[in-house]
Amino acid sequence: MKTAVKHEPHADDSSPVPYLRIGQLISLVHWDRVAGDWKYTTLLVEYAGRDDQHWNVVTHGQNMTLDRDEWSIFN
Repeated sequence: MKTAVKHEPHADDSSPVPYLRIGQLISLVHWDRVAGDWKYTTLLVEYAGRDDQHWNVVTHGQNMTLDRDEWSIFN
């Protein structure tokens, strides 16, 4: 007789952010209001991890920590 194993969902499974792999290239966008107009900045970075407040990424060989309230993932 086989016993069913219950797995807890991965934290990313219930997140609005798709499941990401360490080393995967992702694009992040930052919106800012300048002189009444919306401007954006984008970054193509290597995903290194995240928590509830920060993205941990690598760009041009440098580790960076970006605020998730300011930077959003986009495809």
